[in-house]
Amino acid sequence: MRVRHAAGGIAVACLSITLAAPALAATAPPDQLELTLVSTTDVHGHVYNWDYFAGAEYTGDDTLGLTRVSTTVDQIRAAKGEESVVVLDNGDAIQGTPLTYYYGMGEGAPAVLADEMVHPMATAFNEIGYDAQVVGNHEYNYGLDLLSAYDEDLNAPLLGANVVHAEGPNKGLPYHEPYTLIERTIDDQDVTVGVIGLVTPGVRVWDKQHVEGVLEFQDMVAAAKKWVPEVEALADVVVVIAHTGEGNVPDEGYDQSLLHEDVINNIGYQVPGIDVLVAGHSHQDNPGKVYENVEGGKVLMTQPYYWARSSTEVTLNLVPDGEGWQVDWTGENAPAAVAHYGQDVAEDAELKELLAEEHQTTVDYVNTPVADSVTELPASTSRYEDTAIIDFINHVQEETVRQALAGTEHADKTVISQASPFSRTAVFPEGEVTIRDIAGLYIYENTLRGAELTGAQLKDYLEYSARYFNQVEQGAEFDPETGTNATYPDRPDGVPDYNYDVISGLEYAIDISQPVGSRIVGLSHPDGTPVADDDVFVMAVNNYRQSGGGGFPHIADAPVVYDELLEIRQLLIDWAGNEGEINPDDFFVQNWALITEPLEEPGEPQEPPAEIPYGFFLNDSWTTKANHVFHYGRFSDEVLIGDWDGDGTDSITVRRGNVFYVSNAPRGGEAEHVYVYGRPGDTVVVGDWDGDGIDTLAVRRGAEYHVKNNLAGGPADQVVVYGRSG
Repeated sequence: MRVRHAAGGIAVACLSITLAAPALAATAPPDQLELTLVSTTDVHGHVYNWDYFAGAEYTGDDTLGLTRVSTTVDQIRAAKGEESVVVLDNGDAIQGTPLTYYYGMGEGAPAVLADEMVHPMATAFNEIGYDAQVVGNHEYNYGLDLLSAYDEDLNAPLLGANVVHAEGPNKGLPYHEPYTLIERTIDDQDVTVGVIGLVTPGVRVWDKQHVEGVLEFQDMVAAAKKWVPEVEALADVVVVIAHTGEGNVPDEGYDQSLLHEDVINNIGYQVPGIDVLVAGHSHQDNPGKVYENVEGGKVLMTQPYYWARSSTEVTLNLVPDGEGWQVDWTGENAPAAVAHYGQDVAEDAELKELLAEEHQTTVDYVNTPVADSVTELPASTSRYEDTAIIDFINHVQEETVRQALAGTEHADKTVISQASPFSRTAVFPEGEVTIRDIAGLYIYENTLRGAELTGAQLKDYLEYSARYFNQVEQGAEFDPETGTNATYPDRPDGVPDYNYDVISGLEYAIDISQPVGSRIVGLSHPDGTPVADDDVFVMAVNNYRQSGGGGFPHIADAPVVYDELLEIRQLLIDWAGNEGEINPDDFFVQNWALITEPLEEPGEPQEPPAEIPYGFFLNDSWTTKANHVFHYGRFSDEVLIGDWDGDGTDSITVRRGNVFYVSNAPRGGEAEHVYVYGRPGDTVVVGDWDGDGIDTLAVRRGAEYHVKNNLAGGPADQVVVYGRSG
């Protein structure tokens, strides 16, 4: 039921001179036309079926790439006719692989900016013959100049109806084209397809440094309500390609001012006049789903799988509607959607050859050696235990900020650092470490900032981060398979790994037997001094997090004292290259741990059962009278005896899980030093392992002995295999 009206025409009759000639009969228009939409979303730079981080092809269900999408598009065009096929991309195209990094921010970017070469992604989309695209949030990662150069390289229009100028004479006007009209002739009939583009307004937070004061991002539902009626008046079919996924925001009482992230379902319900919605952003595989809008009309939503693992084919049967056409929703003629997966087709050899040079340049770049690692450093367990490879990130960030603040008014502030376990498969191999290995660990193009937080704010920050874990029963053993990615109303699919932060520079434990908001215990400085609410820290933090990404408290409003727009991944590469060696002894400090037993503050004794003597009774001689009587630790703690400071006198340390509370004198009160070492199930052995007169710890794990020569966390100074595991 389109309201489009064609311009009136003038009929001219031509009389034949030969009266016997039969009159020409007018050809009746067909009763039905077939229009096909092919869509991709969240391609993230995947032209080739190639994992640049692994140096190998993707296989099985993971097979992907625009070279395979190209084959699918060619097959559909051959089967249905080129004029009846419209090809669309739903954003997040120019970020996500070393290929797009190299030509977006790396050594290839200047040539793209200077118009000396076409952006590789534009080359691929142009070769396939896309008809329209929308900006995704990641299109802004490399700045507006690079985005503009990419836009100019595209043959298809790059849309963004809810992105407007923030200032100047064009304030409030669209920055990108809001929509495009695609004219097709199918069975000699003219059909107009109107395509509107929308992008999640989270860009204002995630790429604040590029868009603040320049662009404004409006609510997507509001923008759709504005633009759909205009396009509906001009087109037979209305398609909205919206870089947003399904969310759980209620339609009743919908607040446009909150600028929600995932609202494809809200658009479908609240905005009549849309025939097809193409969704994305959330990396879900949802080939077809039907919504009913507020007026009772139907709209088909399709979401292809990310990284060009699939494209979706939507078939629309069109029937006459006055002077135009409309989508038929009756019976078997109703719109249908099907997914085409990369593993089911071969690569397009022509497209593959077209970008072979750029691909090989990227492969050569990522395989450049930068340093040698003295041992293998995996990231596989980083989401639930302290690992050296995450401490590598934090060490470089902390060192960079600390050096930059030297000589400034902030030089005396304690610098700490945050990092997230972006990848579960990243690993630094023993021996040669390449750019590929480091890029596989730090997969985003974040830049480094330093922001001030108080002790109280930092506690809130860590409590929010700890929501990543599911709550368990007290004393239960943590199960990595079920213990992470906890779900909440605002995160129905679970808190992603990249929204769990590890902090270096302080010591703490996360008690996952406690409810969210009450999990951080033992937050202290490295010397064991508890963190006070009014302590002030400078946290080395990535721009995504500091701009509000993930919704962490306080950090988005924190004073920024360092921001030199240095890319974190390049800082890691440069540090490794300058050092020549990656040795965890240089940066790994085991400063946090998961626990399932509540910890008291160091030195606070637990009340004993009635009428039972408690505490420690120490005697300096072989007599029956105690010289020292005091309370220290808990009844359930393991007690260790040693000369912890080398003064010739033994004293007490209590062990709780893998947290050690050291006291250098026979007294109660505060522990003089608290640190985390080993695992809760380890057997602990005390001894003077290096002959310096100071007792330290070794932990036994099977037949391995992990020896430490000082009272601190971090890697063992020596690992010895001796005896049998039993």
